[in-house]
Amino acid sequence: MSGNTGPTPRKRLRPEDRRALIVSAATEVFAVNGYDKASMRAVAKAAGISTPVLYDHFPSKAGLYAHLLEAQATAFIGHWSAQEPAETPEQLVTRSLDAIFAWIEDNEHAWRMIFLDSPGDAEVAEAHRRGQELASRRLAELFHRIPELSLSVDLERSRADEVLAETSKWAVNALAAWWWRNRDMNREQIVLLARDLLWRGLASTTRSAPT
Repeated sequence: MSGNTGPTPRKRLRPEDRRALIVSAATEVFAVNGYDKASMRAVAKAAGISTPVLYDHFPSKAGLYAHLLEAQATAFIGHWSAQEPAETPEQLVTRSLDAIFAWIEDNEHAWRMIFLDSPGDAEVAEAHRRGQELASRRLAELFHRIPELSLSVDLERSRADEVLAETSKWAVNALAAWWWRNRDMNREQIVLLARDLLWRGLASTTRSAPT
């Protein structure tokens, strides 16, 4: 009699492990195909599960995408906002830009989701909005570490930090989107361009002092 009793049953994953598998598969599917062309069926196939099981974890494509977007944005912002004290404002700006574009380069799937795709679904738009608000707050906190600003307009310091953060954020967003379409540029070149773009304008508003 043969001792072969058939294939070994697959080990049942814990819900949190299955969810992590879904998140990993979905991130790649959305990044490769874009939001509109990606389907829940494709995500389920990539995760090695059935479509009904996928819907047990995420009831809609928009909900899944919003979850991914918020998680990626939070990780991205946490990476560049945790900067060590710098000796000069220029050093602080340069370090932050290098951290931003290093993360983008290392997380290509998230790169597209955060900076290129902008689905019209309300739930996804809300996740985008929360990510942008968090980025603005963290950038304002970085600018607040510059001891003194010299602006042509008399603004309270908190308002000055806010407006500098907002304008810098959109400049970096635009450059990140441009880099996606121009891969012949390496990260070091992009960081230098970003520093030229931002620091040459900021230099005249700051007074070099320890930060």
